[in-house]
Amino acid sequence: MHRHLKLGILAEARYLEQSQPAGLIKELEARSHAITIIDPQQNFYLMGNDDWFKGQDLLIGRGRSWGLLALLKWAEAAGKTTINRQGAISAVHNKAQMSIALASSGLPIPQTYLGAIEQLAGSIAREAYPIILKPIFGDNSRGLLVVNSPEEMRGIDWPEPVALAQRYFRTDGYDLKLYGIGSDIWAVRKPSPFNKIADGAESKEGLTDLTPELQDLGRRCGTLFGLELFGVDCIETEHGVLIIEINDYPNYTNVPDASSHLADFVERRATEVAQS
Repeated sequence: MHRHLKLGILAEARYLEQSQPAGLIKELEARSHAITIIDPQQNFYLMGNDDWFKGQDLLIGRGRSWGLLALLKWAEAAGKTTINRQGAISAVHNKAQMSIALASSGLPIPQTYLGAIEQLAGSIAREAYPIILKPIFGDNSRGLLVVNSPEEMRGIDWPEPVALAQRYFRTDGYDLKLYGIGSDIWAVRKPSPFNKIADGAESKEGLTDLTPELQDLGRRCGTLFGLELFGVDCIETEHGVLIIEINDYPNYTNVPDASSHLADFVERRATEVAQS
């Protein structure tokens, strides 16, 4: 039997409307834990005044805005335990730095480039196309653009000084998502935002078999970035499974009893903190 906890949930309004952290909040409240919602965009904070997190056993962050990251860093500097830690979220918020870390660690990713549009257009071999362009700080598939040729690349009015560019692979219409809660990993297939599912094809959406290789891949990604709650976007290609992106604290879509698993993890972490 766990003691009743005081937990702060840091999240902007747009995330509070999603299945997470809403599911976790509901589950924790059902277990008689006290929840305080902390929206960095709706409150005023005086530097040096720690009242906004005083008395909380843990702080749980859902989001990656500059304000939220600043509050997590503030709480951590005062010795408060956070899930995920500010540094871990920041490490995957910047897509260029995330890709560099993945490539440097030997984890499988598509061929990836970084540069200004005109440099990418003049340097990427024609046979490498199609290419998908990504904003450095994009999320939820916003700002992604598939480019089919160097000529098309040259005509793009990209809103940022540089872009992240990756080799684009056509699939059967599904992407593979690995979800992590601590060392526990689940594998889920979900419709791709770019590849169309064939008309009349049997649905492959939902939970799928977790092979030892996929479990190891998910755990390595979590360890690399220091994430406790995370998702790994992958695609299945003729070259094997390739990692596209890492997300902090996702929605855990199609993971059975996700909110219960999350609440169990939060309780375990709170116990570890109390005993440390």
